[in-house]
Amino acid sequence: MMVRIWHPLIRIIHWSLVAIFIANYFVLEAGSDWHQWLGYAAVALIAVRIIWGFIDPGFGNFKTVHLSQAAIKSHFSHLKQRHLPIKSGHNPLGWLMVFAVIALFTGLGVTGFMMEEIDALFGNSTLEEVHGWLADILYAAAIVHVVAILITGWRGRIELIRPMITGKRRVR
Repeated sequence: MMVRIWHPLIRIIHWSLVAIFIANYFVLEAGSDWHQWLGYAAVALIAVRIIWGFIDPGFGNFKTVHLSQAAIKSHFSHLKQRHLPIKSGHNPLGWLMVFAVIALFTGLGVTGFMMEEIDALFGNSTLEEVHGWLADILYAAAIVHVVAILITGWRGRIELIRPMITGKRRVR
C-alpha cells in the first residue's frame, strides 16, 4: 500500500530549487543575466512555498511543525529503535532544514538584488562576501540534508527519497 506524503507543488518547488542552486553555484557566472533571473525565480519559489505552508492540506503545512525539545527527543528515540512513523512528513530536524533553506534563499535573493539593482551598492565587497557566504552555507546545508536523509532513511527504515520524487511512500 502507498500513502501520499508530498503534494506535487512541494516536490516541484524542492527540485526546482535544487536545479537553480546547482546552476547558480556550479555552472553560471556570478552576476550573469541567467544567474540573476534564476535567483529571482528561486525567491518566487520560496514565496510560493511560504504561502503553501499555510494552505497545504497535507504534511507541507506549517501547522504540522513540532519543534519542541520533546518532539526532537521523540524523533531520536524512534530513530534509535529503528522505527520512524511511516505516515508523516518532516521530522523536527527536517523542519529546521526547511526554515534554514527558506532563510538562506531569501538572504541570497535580497543580497543579490541589492548588489545588482541598487546603484549605490553595485560592487560593494561586503555585500558580495555576505552573498558568497550565504551560498556556501546553503551548499553545506544541502550536503547535511542529503547525508541526513540517507542516514535517517537507513537507520529509521523509512523511504525518504521516493516520496520526494513520486509523492508517495510504501507502507509495509
